[in-house]
Amino acid sequence: MKPEQIGRYEVKSELGRGGMATVYKAYDPRFEREVAVKVLPREMLHDPQFRVRFEREAKTVASLEHPAIVPVYDVGEEDGQPYFVMRYMTGGSLSERIKSNSLSLADTAKIIERLASALDEAHAKGVVHRDLKPGNILFDHISEPYVSDFGIAKIAQAPGSATVTGGGIIGTPAYMSPEQAQGDKVDGRSDIYALGVIVFEMLTGRQPYESDTPMAVVVKHITDPVPHILDSNPNLPAEIEPVIERAMAKNRDERYPNAKEFSQALTAVAKGESPTFTPASVPGKKAADKTRVASHPAGPTQVAAHPSIAKSGGFPLWVLGLGGLVLLAILVVGGIFLLGGGIPTSPAATATETAPAPTPEASVTEPVLPVEEPTATDAPASPTPEPPTPTPSPEPVPQGIGGADLLAFVANNEIWVMNLDGNDLRALTNDGVPKSDLQWLPDNKTLVYIAGKNIHLVEAETGRVDVLASFSSSSILDAFRISPDTQQVAISFNRKIFIVPFDLDAIRQVRSEQGFANLQGCVSYTAGTQAAQAAREYRWSSDSKSVAWLYAGLIDGRSVDLIRVVDISSCRVETLRLVNEFPAQYFTPRGYGSNPFIPGYDWDGDFLFLFNTFIRNSGWGDLYEYNMELRKANIINPIDERCCYRDPLWSPDKRYVFFAFQDIDAGFDAQTEFYYIPYAAIGTGATFEPIPLPEDFYKDSKEPPQPALRPVQP
Repeated sequence: MKPEQIGRYEVKSELGRGGMATVYKAYDPRFEREVAVKVLPREMLHDPQFRVRFEREAKTVASLEHPAIVPVYDVGEEDGQPYFVMRYMTGGSLSERIKSNSLSLADTAKIIERLASALDEAHAKGVVHRDLKPGNILFDHISEPYVSDFGIAKIAQAPGSATVTGGGIIGTPAYMSPEQAQGDKVDGRSDIYALGVIVFEMLTGRQPYESDTPMAVVVKHITDPVPHILDSNPNLPAEIEPVIERAMAKNRDERYPNAKEFSQALTAVAKGESPTFTPASVPGKKAADKTRVASHPAGPTQVAAHPSIAKSGGFPLWVLGLGGLVLLAILVVGGIFLLGGGIPTSPAATATETAPAPTPEASVTEPVLPVEEPTATDAPASPTPEPPTPTPSPEPVPQGIGGADLLAFVANNEIWVMNLDGNDLRALTNDGVPKSDLQWLPDNKTLVYIAGKNIHLVEAETGRVDVLASFSSSSILDAFRISPDTQQVAISFNRKIFIVPFDLDAIRQVRSEQGFANLQGCVSYTAGTQAAQAAREYRWSSDSKSVAWLYAGLIDGRSVDLIRVVDISSCRVETLRLVNEFPAQYFTPRGYGSNPFIPGYDWDGDFLFLFNTFIRNSGWGDLYEYNMELRKANIINPIDERCCYRDPLWSPDKRYVFFAFQDIDAGFDAQTEFYYIPYAAIGTGATFEPIPLPEDFYKDSKEPPQPALRPVQP
């Protein structure tokens, strides 16, 4: 039953109830105004230090004075229960507005601009919100937004609720920063991460990470890449991708240093301008290199249904590396979580009126679930939606997965094509000549490849082979790679780089190195560094303005494989800009010391690379991902964390990854298997099934498949 009075405040109704607090609408007779009173449970007083801590932190919160922060009028204690008195808001919550419809980019930028100033003001005073979410963003009667419950999460955090890292974990799973989820110390950048999640939801109507349990959502915040916001709302400008990506960076040092810069970038995009990216400024740390090639990370928000995914297993070692023992402890002892944030975790619990929300029951093995709290209107709150039900994987592999509908590859020195489910396998060639650099032409009907000293074309339907260009026996032809915009092609001829217009008729006339130079391309990189002269195997950025190439470099006088990324947008050799080079000084792959080779690699066109090392069978090894922005690499070996892999390939939409696999434990009996799996599923503990191939299909276990996925035709 609701009390009739709390302190001097006359209780009118209960606004809502959550796991860690109850909110009442009350009347203040002294100032003749309606207020919201948030009452914390008396059980929190069991700790002798809590009263002192409560008073100290409450004064800090009450001292926050900003036009966009819901003011705290009073703090006190009634019958053993601490309480806060706040302004009563009548305009509803941001959560309600999102549920009604996603907001426009202009409206979002305007709201965030006001809130950013409030966040920066609080952060300057050392106050971190810790539970920023749409339910804690309220509106007044003229629709001006306010941040509510600022810093109360810290007050509600009982000192005894510690994890193995020594700190309590407070917050709401859907908006929790990676460092907060792992029990690390948080600062204002944790709130900026939450603000990035909120902006994603404002613009799309959905949260970036969704799953069927709160714990699974927490894990996604720690391990999953930032999802493509344009996948959820393709009507947004492309410039929004890097803005969201930086706000939600896993590494807090890579985020915006303050909310104002985030807001300014968002406003610039809303005005049709390109946001300015400046390195994050962190005391005591070297500013991160924020050079970008494209604007969005790879990987989807959710794992799409796919027959390659079987049932989920435990956490692989690399996930534990990210979450550490903290994450393991969370999974084993869910009771240490205070996911309610010490306050009701719902829309506008501080100052709004709706029907009370039920309090969830804690589970022995699951954390206390957050409760959707009341809103700021007199209308009943919408019920909390049920968590999504996982879609079972269908038996047949559907066509068009990952934006591809056909796989081409090399086996037994011939080119083969088949559907993504392994059906309709057929050979396109029968000459037995070794082939390389297989790819689809823009018409999606023809494949181009290198055989010997020639560039060949083969029609996928008829198998008709044509010679595009033929060169002398003394020539060295390593690569022929068409740009995504189909305007240019990067060619490695005699170990020199030529980037020329993609004109099949003109290329047919070339017979020598000078012939490529005569095409007068954007870049004719025929001289200069060893990296240019030894280039082989190209990959393009998504915007066709940068090229990555594999070459044999020198480190400490020793030849090693390196991948160099160069911005060629200037179209002048003398002004080409080096974007990145790895492994170099950033990391050393396992076994790189004895076999410093990169037999296969691919680029998502943005900042994620996949590559495999050399361990056995002339180029099969560990599968790595390399984040060009963070300059960090991880072994991701998806098949039970075992070796060995070859020729990883991103799907056309960058949601899926293809790779070939040979089980090292099978020794000489290892068969070459093909996998095509969701990128977001890697590292989750899921198991995968290979694409069916005929038994003993590959006669030579050392042969690389060199896959090429055909994009689905519009």
